[in-house]
Amino acid sequence: MSQQGPPADAKQAQAAALAELEAAQKKKRQIDATLANLEHSIYAFEGSYLDETAASGGNIIKKKIEVTEADRLFSTSSGTYQQSLAAKRQYDAEVIAIKNVSSK
Repeated sequence: MSQQGPPADAKQAQAAALAELEAAQKKKRQIDATLANLEHSIYAFEGSYLDETAASGGNIIKKKIEVTEADRLFSTSSGTYQQSLAAKRQYDAEVIAIKNVSSK
């Protein structure tokens, strides 16, 4: 009894499955980067709001002049904020690496 390996159609199915997996992983990284960008925008808009209203004696969240991280109710309520920042850094690094390889 000899071992010839998997049949050709099994190899094609495996190659197709790997290609599909790679495409799905790429799409997930793009979605993670989009989420990170959105959460960063929320953080920035929230900071602008808190800073602008602090000068007038407070805002609807807290009546105080000094703004702290604890005042960031929207940003800190996101369960994925820290994860999406890490994913965005990884995605950005991969994009830079691909561009560096392409430009050579």
